[in-house]
Formats: sequence, structure tokens, C-alpha cells
Amino acid sequence: MRKILIYITAGVLLLCIGCNNWLDVRPQSQVKEEDLFESASGFQDALTGIYVLMGRAEAYGGQRTMGFMDVVAQTYSYVDYNYEDALVYNYKSDAIKTLIDTMWSTNYNAIANCNYLLRNIAEYGDVMSERLRSLIEGEALALRAFLHFDLLRGYAPSYKMGKDEPAIPYVREITNAPVAQSTVSQVLAYILEDLEKAKELLEPIDPIGPSFADYTEEDEYEVDDYITDDGFWLYRKSRLNYYGVVALMARVYLYKEDMSNALTAALEVIHSGRFEFITDAIISSESYYYSYMESIARHEYIASLYVYDLKKGRSDLFFKNLAEYECLIESARKSSIFDGMGLDLDIRSKHLFAVPEGTSNEYVNKYMTGTQIPLLKLSEMYLIAAEASGDISYLETLRSYRGYATQPLPAGADLQQELQKEYQKEFIAEGQLFYYYKRQNLSSIPFTSQTMNRDVYVFPVPDNELEFGDFK
Repeated sequence: MRKILIYITAGVLLLCIGCNNWLDVRPQSQVKEEDLFESASGFQDALTGIYVLMGRAEAYGGQRTMGFMDVVAQTYSYVDYNYEDALVYNYKSDAIKTLIDTMWSTNYNAIANCNYLLRNIAEYGDVMSERLRSLIEGEALALRAFLHFDLLRGYAPSYKMGKDEPAIPYVREITNAPVAQSTVSQVLAYILEDLEKAKELLEPIDPIGPSFADYTEEDEYEVDDYITDDGFWLYRKSRLNYYGVVALMARVYLYKEDMSNALTAALEVIHSGRFEFITDAIISSESYYYSYMESIARHEYIASLYVYDLKKGRSDLFFKNLAEYECLIESARKSSIFDGMGLDLDIRSKHLFAVPEGTSNEYVNKYMTGTQIPLLKLSEMYLIAAEASGDISYLETLRSYRGYATQPLPAGADLQQELQKEYQKEFIAEGQLFYYYKRQNLSSIPFTSQTMNRDVYVFPVPDNELEFGDFK
């Protein structure tokens, strides 16, 4: 790992990776590490900074969700020329190589932030209350696991392809030495180790967790603890909260093909009572104050990223005529995704598309209102429960809330086929569909004649990592 300069800009922790030593002269907007962590608020700013970094357009605020990751999943029928090589999996083109390299470096940059934060918690954490310390440490561990998991899903063989093959470095400390690759199985073990510790730390103190009788995301709070530490305990669904950790464990266990633990984790979230599917009654009662997507976020998101300029800074980059990374689901593609009849029945078909002002095309509108990008959702827990248990009733429950209450699946329906259809509908512009195809090791996927194999499913590691890192 190269040396890292840590600095604050507008109250946000960021990292610049470079080859220089620590700078002796700092601009006014920069704060050295020992200054940052001399107070509890410094630790809060540091954690917030990791989420802000993840919310950038080159990370989960764009390419890892609505952009590149859904282009390679063939979600879109038309893309801007910047993405044309991605549609045919030409990862060597300059534009696509830059995107893939940047996704790698951004995640490891955020991981370095997590490791700096964790190191300073160990050294200077006594400036915080025990409760705040547990919260920040738990979230930092969970974020480190989350970030590594997506690096694993992108840049290594899937568990089904080769669980004992070299994967990625799992970086757990600040070091100048290259970190060797671990195998796929080893990385998954490290991820689950971090998540287990995060769960243990968050369970007794997280307001959204099982130790509290109830939780609300409303503007008015009755529990005094929610508004301590300058409101740092508010809006837990916009962070990796306790149930976000459990939901991520369900996702990881499923990837590891540990169906028993995947089901246990998914059911813990489902039965928590903290999340609910949106209904017509909810939509009607909230329509004056919230858009459809804002209501979805309030009720169904388990963990998400807050992005204050979501429409202008993100949605308009991808879902607008002549946008920088224009992505379009044309009518024939939409009809195929929603299987004809679903165009009229499915609430996603009816609510998740709109014609922006100044254009005649209909675009995905998930990010045209609100401030949240989903990381984990209630719907995924039902999909995991169905796959892990083999019980199609979990899938039927999800479908009933999405508009198919009067149109149950036919007797003898193939669960895996129906799950694939649901992933195509449920995760539009969220970056999860490609990972589903890869986890299943499918040799063909909808809307492309490309044979899906290792060369397609495994993104190339940046050249400088191969040259200077510890890769086999």
C-alpha cells in the first residue's frame, strides 16, 4: 500500500493516495490525523466521510449502481457511446478500463478510510462515550466488509466458479507493504468475521436494532437518545445499521452457498418489524409529501446512501436525453422485462419510469426525487429466503406487493427462473443484477448473444496493482 494523506474538506474525511510522504505544510482546509481524532466529532466526521466517498458518481452514486454495473447486466437497450464497449464486454478499451480501474481504487480508498478510523478508535477512542464508540466501530467494520465484498464480486471468480482460487487482497490495516491475495473462501471468511463483530457491537446500542422497542424515521423524535451527538443517531436507514449488517450477512452467506445461515439472516430482517412493503394505502397517504420512490425508501430500504444532489448530480448524468452517461430502457426492452402483462400490473412498471422535462423518451426515475440510493432492501431478503429455503411462497409474497396478488405463479413454476425474472425487475439501476448472473455462473443472460464466461464475469485488476502488488 502506498502512503496516504488524510484531509478534511467541508467537514468530510477523504483520502488522497500518492507516493509522497506526509506533507509538512497543510492548506487551511486540511486537518492532520492527530488533530482530527482528538474529539468525538472528529470520529463522526471521519465515518460520514466514508459514506460521502461511496456516494460519488464513480462509486455507488453512479457506476456501481445505476451506471456501469447495470450496463454489463444488459439492463439498458441503449447507452451513450461512452458505454458501448461495456455492452460487448470490451474491458480493454480506454474508457471502460478507466471506469473499472476507478471502481477498484475508490473502494480501496474507502477501505483505507475504514482502517484509519479503526486504528484511531483503538488508540484514541476513549474521547467518545462507549455507546458512540461501539456505533462508529461497528459501522466501520461493516463498511470494510461491504466494500471488500463488492471488490470480490467484481474482480475475482465467484464462489461457484472457484472458491479456492486467488481473489483479492483483504486489507485490514494501514501498511506500506503490498497485501497478498486471499482466496475467494478466505475473503468471504474475513468479511463474515468483520460482520459478526459489527453485529455484536451494534446490537445493544443501535436505535433501529432489536434492543429498542420501536424506531421511526419521522422528523419528530420521542426518544432523547436519538438527538444526542448533534443528531448523529438519526436516520439510521441511511447508514449501515444493525439490520443492514444482518442483511449483508444474508447476501454474503447466499454467495457462499451457505443456505441455512442465509435463510436465518434474511428471516431476522423480515421478522424484525422495522421494514414493510409499500402498499396502495401508503402511497395514497404519503403522496402529498413524498414521491413514490421516497415512500419506498422510507419503508423498504434497510440501508442506503444519502446523496443530497441526487437528481442533478446523479440521475441527470444517466437518465436524461444527451446525458453524459445516457442509459435508456426502450419500450420493447421494458415490455420484455415486465413480461407483457406486468406492464399494467406491476407497480414498478407503472411508477419507476417517467419522461423528464425536455425529452420525449421515458427513463428510469428512481433517482429523480429523494436523496437515497439503496444498498440493501427488504425485497432482497424475500428473494434470499425463497432461494435459500426452496419455498416459493416468499417469492409469492413479494410479487403480491408488487401488483400480482390476483396473478399467482402457476403450479409447478420453476423457482430459479422466477427468481431471475424478479431480480431483473426489482434491481433496475441498482447494480445487483450482474452479480446475480455471476453468482449463478450463467453461460447466457437475457438481451445479449455474448457467451458469459470467466473473461466476462471477472473484471481486470488495474495494471499498476499487477505490477507493484502481491498478485499471483
